Amino acid sequence: MKRWLHLAHRWLGIGLGLLVLAWLFSGLVMLWVPRPALQAAEALRALPPLPSQGLLAPAQAFERAVLGGPATGARLSMRGAEPVWLFQTAGPRWETASAVSALSGQRLPPLQEAQVLDLAQTQAAALGLAAAKPEAELIQRDQWSIYSRFNAARPLWRVSLQDAAGTELYYAQASGELVLDTNRWERGWNWLGTVTHWLYFTPLRADTGLWRQVVLWSSGVALLLCGLGLWLGLQRLRLRGYASGSVSPYRERWQRWHHLLGLGAGGVLAAWLFSGWLSMDPWGWPSSNPKDQAQAPWQGEKQALPAELPRLDLLPGLKEVEWLRVQGQSYWRLKSEQQSLLLDARAQVLPQGLSEAQLLSALQAMHPQQQISSHDWLSGPDLYYYGLRHQTRSFPVLRACIADASATCYYLDPQAARIAQKVDHYGRVDRWLFNALHRWDWPPLQAMPLARDALVLAWSLAAAGLCLAGCVLGWRRLQTQRKKKRKTCHEC
Repeated sequence: MKRWLHLAHRWLGIGLGLLVLAWLFSGLVMLWVPRPALQAAEALRALPPLPSQGLLAPAQAFERAVLGGPATGARLSMRGAEPVWLFQTAGPRWETASAVSALSGQRLPPLQEAQVLDLAQTQAAALGLAAAKPEAELIQRDQWSIYSRFNAARPLWRVSLQDAAGTELYYAQASGELVLDTNRWERGWNWLGTVTHWLYFTPLRADTGLWRQVVLWSSGVALLLCGLGLWLGLQRLRLRGYASGSVSPYRERWQRWHHLLGLGAGGVLAAWLFSGWLSMDPWGWPSSNPKDQAQAPWQGEKQALPAELPRLDLLPGLKEVEWLRVQGQSYWRLKSEQQSLLLDARAQVLPQGLSEAQLLSALQAMHPQQQISSHDWLSGPDLYYYGLRHQTRSFPVLRACIADASATCYYLDPQAARIAQKVDHYGRVDRWLFNALHRWDWPPLQAMPLARDALVLAWSLAAAGLCLAGCVLGWRRLQTQRKKKRKTCHEC
């Protein structure tokens, strides 16, 4: 049996060793380089200020545009020099956005090439980018817009600014919104980071089902490879030492390093591979991020669009107005580059956002059969709600827990009038089985990013050395097999 286990470990290593090595190095890249994304501050900076008068209320604009179906969301923004309402309506697969003039109520046609080039030049200047001779291409998806969050925006105009940084801006053709920006530096490092780590190659990722199976099975078999190696390595360990005085029987350099590094880093590598495999939800493992599913109950019953606009001169440099709903009640969120304001349906400013009583009342309406077991305000992170280098969190938030079977806790953002995070039983399990094991978000290290980085780097290099030694041994085995085959053929 042991011989067969050795053979299984050897040939699985030959097949997957380079992939595990690539996962380790790409994970290190991801530690410092996030995937390309348009930051909220960048999106606002690209827009000119909104006029404060002469604009249609959302109900008027929606009625004149005759979009059909109820609006699930509405935002007032600028499309070039024209103020527009961006209405979200339910589609057959996902919500779609339509642009309607806030001056006339006319539905605006999809952006044409000349329009998007003009828009890109204007917004590039606002972002401090040069755009001498931009070029535009209409696409459905590419390597950087493959993510599902862009589905509602497709097709996309990809505009290359032809600047020194290789900047590309992505616009939703239907709404005219800027949805993504990338540059050559981000794209290059993300090929080494997120694309390699998640196997996010466009032809594969375009088929979500196939991509999931490839990642699920490759990570699962890699976990088996690591588990076999760890077990075999422990079998060969002799604490009293061999005749050479070493705890390892191997004298050849690469074999010895593979054995010793496996004993030192193999357990952590197995835990890391297990957590990565678990992130693919094997065997119907429940989703660990139910926040989005909670937004609809939080909003409550569908409500007609407001027939009046709030005062738009309350916030200097206003760039965007968003219509919000909380348990059937309308609110407005006004945004500038420097700050945001929350207004109620009567256009009264709520300086602190929603009150504790309003937040708890809305949450209780979501769970009429359960009681709120506890609630408190957080001004800093806790075990389940915390920020990372590339993922910020807003504070203060109200943490409120429900007396249900999953002991569900909500983190409610009063300024944004939204659910910032929802954590149930599976979310807590996932926090330790993925966040802690895969990203090393252990409580002591959350507040010590440099120490966390140093530990992750040290362990990753040790695990990479383990994999590299295995790859060298695998290559030697293949060369030996090749020579044997040549010799046999020559004798024949």
